Amino acid sequence: MNRCCSAHCIGLLLTSLLFGLVGCGQPVGPTSGRVTFSDGAPVRSGSIEFRSTVDRQRYASRIETDGSFHPTSQDGEVGLPPGTYDVVVVQIVLTEDLAKEAHTHGGTVPRRYADYYTSGLTVEVSEQTETVDIQVDAEGAT
Repeated sequence: MNRCCSAHCIGLLLTSLLFGLVGCGQPVGPTSGRVTFSDGAPVRSGSIEFRSTVDRQRYASRIETDGSFHPTSQDGEVGLPPGTYDVVVVQIVLTEDLAKEAHTHGGTVPRRYADYYTSGLTVEVSEQTETVDIQVDAEGAT
């Protein structure tokens, strides 16, 4: 291997190590939560985002099939610091080419929950908060 390639490989290794360290600090608040419908069934797909009402800092996560999520900052740190957050739940379901029995996404989250102006979802996180539970109405519910 020539010197140019060796220097390049070492640079890539150092960069990888540096990025591997980002987000490895202690969690700053609750590191998990669950999104469910009002009947208790989990929201099985989509994403959730929390926006601080104070500084607009955002924390987001993919929603797992059991409704669980892990809020992560834009810097890769898992956890929600204490504060008040507006919440959106976004679910994109493409099913027009599937038979009804082939739909595996579970219940459908109404579109109003995908917009901060219409979701109506807020959460207050304190230092004692262990998990964050969010509940949405099912499609068609009032």
